[in-house]
This record gives sequence, C-alpha cells and structure tokens, in this order.
Amino acid sequence: MTNITKYLLNIALDVPLDRLFSYYCDQKLALGTRVLVSFGRKTIAGFVWDNEVTDISINPQKIKAILEVFPEVLAPDTYELINFTAKYYHYPLGQVVFGAIPKEWRQAQNIKELRQSKPKPHHEDMAVILNDEQQNVVNKVTENLDKYYPSILFGVTGSGKTEVYLSLIEKVINQDKQVLVLVPEINLTPQLLERFLGRFPSVGIHVLTSHVTSRERLRGYLGATDGSIKIIIGTRLSVFTPFKSLGLIIVDEEHDHSFKQQESLRYHARDLAIYRASKHSIPIILGSATPSLETLYNYKLEKYKLFKLSNRAVTGSILPDIRLIDLNIYKTNDGLTDIAIDEIAKRLEKKELSLVFINRRGYAPSITCYQCGYVFTCSNCSTNLVYHSNTRELKCHHCGLSCSTPKVCTACHSQHLQALGQGTQKIEEVLAKKFVDAKIYRIDQDVLNSKSAWSELYTKIKAGEIDIIVGTQILVKGHDFHNLTLVVGLNIDSSLYSYDFRASELLFTQLTQVSGRAGRGGKKGLVLLQTNYPKHELYQYLLKHDFSGFINYTMKDRRLLKLPPYTYYAMLRASGGQLSAVLEFLNTVWDGASNIKNKNVLISSPVPAIMQRLKNRERAQMLISSQDRTELHKFISNLMVIVSLIKKPASDISYQIDIDPFEM
Repeated sequence: MTNITKYLLNIALDVPLDRLFSYYCDQKLALGTRVLVSFGRKTIAGFVWDNEVTDISINPQKIKAILEVFPEVLAPDTYELINFTAKYYHYPLGQVVFGAIPKEWRQAQNIKELRQSKPKPHHEDMAVILNDEQQNVVNKVTENLDKYYPSILFGVTGSGKTEVYLSLIEKVINQDKQVLVLVPEINLTPQLLERFLGRFPSVGIHVLTSHVTSRERLRGYLGATDGSIKIIIGTRLSVFTPFKSLGLIIVDEEHDHSFKQQESLRYHARDLAIYRASKHSIPIILGSATPSLETLYNYKLEKYKLFKLSNRAVTGSILPDIRLIDLNIYKTNDGLTDIAIDEIAKRLEKKELSLVFINRRGYAPSITCYQCGYVFTCSNCSTNLVYHSNTRELKCHHCGLSCSTPKVCTACHSQHLQALGQGTQKIEEVLAKKFVDAKIYRIDQDVLNSKSAWSELYTKIKAGEIDIIVGTQILVKGHDFHNLTLVVGLNIDSSLYSYDFRASELLFTQLTQVSGRAGRGGKKGLVLLQTNYPKHELYQYLLKHDFSGFINYTMKDRRLLKLPPYTYYAMLRASGGQLSAVLEFLNTVWDGASNIKNKNVLISSPVPAIMQRLKNRERAQMLISSQDRTELHKFISNLMVIVSLIKKPASDISYQIDIDPFEM
C-alpha cells in the first residue's frame, strides 16, 4: 500500500443509486465542479458534491482518481435547489443533477461558450394604461421587490394579468435584475413571446421548452448565468435555470397540472419555484383565473397575499353568458344538439369565430363489436384503442401502439363493428357536412406536432381564415382570440363522478378556462354546455361565474374527508412484468412499514393502479398519508431504507416514490 495524502471528494453521477461516489484528487475543488471519472468500464462526467478536505492513506486500487477537471461549475443556488429537490422528492441526487442541466453538460467534453442570438425583427409594443386593480398589484409587489413576497394574482379570464406581468418585469429589468416566467404548455409561448418581444425590444429574451434544441437550451442556460439574458420564458424544466441576479419569478396558469412531472423525477415546478423565490428573497407571482386549492389553502393560512382582477381589461368586454343544454330534453345528432348547431350558424353569418370543445382525441374513442360487445384494447396498456379516420388506424394514446382497423371481431369474428363516442375528428366531419362552406380547423395533439403549428394557427385566425375551431383541452389555457364569441362544450360530464378526488376541480377549471375564450374582444360571448346533469352543484357555480363559491364548497368536502390540501400524500408505485410479483413486493414493503413507529402516518394496503397495464408493464401502488408534512417525509426516509433491502420476487420490478401525487 502506498501512503498518499490527497483530497477525497464525493461525486454525483448519473446512475440510479441514491448515493455519492468517492474519488481522490490532488487539489480541492469547488462544490458543483464538473469532472471526468471512470465508473465501471465507462468514462463519464460527474459533479463534485462534497469537497471537505480529508487527509487519509488511500489505497489506489480501491479508490480511483478523478481523470479530468473541467472549468464549468454549477451556480451555488442551482446546487442548493438540486439538493432540496433530491431530498424533498426522495430521488437519487445524481439523477436530479443530470436531469436539471443541459445535455452538453452531461457529456465529457469541454463546453464552448455560445453567444446569444438576437430576437427576430418585431414591432415595438407600447405599455398600456393600467386600471386601478392592475396598478394596485404593481404598486404592492414593487414595494416588496427586495424580499420574499409570494402573491396570488387571481384574475377573471381576459382581466389583463399579462399586462401586470409586463409592468412588473419592466421595473425588475430597470434594476438590472432577471426574471423567470414559467408557463405550463409549449403552446402558450408564441402569443406570450410576441408580447414580451414587443414590450422589451432591446432586452435579451430566451424561450426554454422541449421544442428547443439542446444547443438552444445551453445558450439560454449560459446567457442566464452570465446575465446577458434578462428574461427566461419556459416550461417546467426551466425552473432549474441558473441566474446571475434573479429578481422575480412568475408562474402563469399556476393551477395547471402540466407543472407536475409525471415520470422519473416527479417534481412540481410551481412548488420548486416557490422554494427558489424564498431562498433568493424575491417576489413570486402565481397567476390564474382558477387558482389551485393548494395555492388558495396557503392564502387561508396567511402564507400568500391575494390580489384580484375582477373585470376584463378590454373596454366593453364582459364575461360570457353560460347556458346549460339539458340532454335529457334536447337530444344530440352525432354529438351536437340543434341549439348548438343554430348558434354556430349565427356566428358564421356574422363572421365570428366559434370553438367546439371536446376533451377527447380521435374519430371515435372506441371500436366495438355490435354482435358480442367486444372492445378493441391495447395489448400493452389497460385502455381502449382510439380510432383515427384519417389513417384508418387504431392507436393507443399512452404507449403509441398502432394497428390497422380490423375487419372482423377478434372474439366472435363478426363483421358488424361500430364506432362509439365522438372525438375531434368525428365532430370535425359532422360540422363539415352541416356547414359546407365553413373553414374548420381541428386542434389536438395529433395536429399540433410541429414547432410552428401554433404560430400558423394564430396567423390563420388573424387573417380570418378560420370559422370554427374543434379542439381538446389543449385550447383551454391562455389563448386570446378576439373574434371568438361562441364556445360549445361536449362530453363534459365524465369527470363529475370520478374516482379521482381532484376530478371536479379539474373540470371546473377546464370549463372556466375554455368559457373564458369567448367574448374577449368586446363582442358579447356565449357558452353552451351540453350536460345530462344540469342541476349539479358544479354547473350551478359555473353559471354564476362563482369560482370562490365553488372553491369554498370543495374545500369543505376536502376538509371533512381529510383530503389534500388538508392531508399530505405520497404514493409508492411499482411495476413489472407480472402483477402478482409487483403486489407481492409491495405487500412485503407494507409489512416492513409496520415496524416504523409513527402514529401520525397512515399506510393503505397495496392495490393495482387504475391503469393497471401501461407500456407492457403491470402497475400497482401504495398510498401513504399524513396531516403532518414533516412526519410524512421522516417516515418515507425510513421506509425507503427498508425498501432498498427487500429482495424483489422478480428482477424486472422497479419502484419509485411520488410526493404530492396527481395521478391516483
């Protein structure tokens, strides 16, 4: 053995193990320094996570040396945010690190600086005069720019929340600080970016979404780090972007479930943004026409401030009238009532835009056998296949499986197959037959699969090239079509009696948001909702635009039933090739959990997931809950130690803890 005095450093690596790995180096390295190391038979990049100096006698055969040190170092606030994320979501730290940084930082070569390209040519947009409610928000937040100041901007649809954002951003930019704007969906960025570029023509602005290239993401990452980019607009992953001098965070449509990552590291970008604002001692604005119950609960606890914008910003623009069409009285023909058809016809005569909203994709959701009732399902997932008329295929919207539409029933070989239900393609075809000269445009994920799809849509609408839009839930968020005066909602009842306790909140939010697309340009708006349950409390609150009433009604139920936000949830999920093996594993965990003494935590017995089979893997889950968040996390930390020691009944079983789960 050779005695050598070296620095022993713990390195975070991109491996699915919840631990750091020790290497030695002849120099002390800063926390977050990117290095090159040998791991097994591979040479991979890593980051220094613990650099305490230790004088030891090292056996070179057991502890390897760091091969190379790169100049890149994670910003201290990014290092801290990653630490918090790994701890809160109980996820391997190394995988959090490498999930949070651009692809180029995960590779072994040196990174060359990329210059930030200029914004494209655009017209300059002058600031509008704020109304009293808007100005009050700007004044209050401006007074608190130097401290952690979490606030909810609760504004009715079309109330001018974006103008409040722009006014506050201007003040932050004037202080030579930076702004992070989080949006839930890629499709919200074109209109928002146009407003930002017009308002700030000489300011570095960068968009970070899954549509940008890896080099574009790195460019934004580096530009925010050195301060040359002042505004980052991005989806959930951009919450990890480092900034030289961050002065404000805005979370637009904060209620949206898209901020919650539903695979791998299941973080919630809104919650991480709140943590980040508190650590930076800066304001954060959570904007929405339908704030989430979790956010409003924090207001009730006096943790957040609440600002209301009760009127629409455009002069003469008021909230649309909402009418319920009772399907027990008015029958549908191919999914649409005569009342809806007549109102669409009126809009066509006046050259106004109509939106038909249906929360499903495809020509018809299911193909069934008329003879025996057999339904064609996905072989990989516990779900029905969806029929698409343009390609005459059956597709799974979860795993991507596709096949030609069968000519005979798999079960009884009957040729009498039928399509059940209405999807966007079916409704588009029905409308095309009824309104031969109308220009109809369908919007769903099947159509919007290109980078330029949304820009093309806005261009067509501005040019008057669209009369009727047929769309899914992708249309309910933030879009501003000033000539849209009619919204028709189809198949809206499915969430009223769902197994998911959040279903009614999501439905109310969707219907409020999609209703808010009507009448934003000064013309009177009308919303028609076809329902079998017109007397349901949810619809009664919706008719009156009474979001506060609905929230209080829902909060009361949540409190009585001890559901979130009054209780904190975690879900241990497991999957594998055989359901019996997956349940055996979870039941072993359940037995082991009984050894952890904590009367404040409740563990439910393992059950199969609602979608039991997904992508050819069987899934099951175990719910863990507590009314004390600290006690819940303490319990999970102990539980994960037990889980790691359990021998799995099958080698293909994988598991993961989901903190604050949305999928139940």
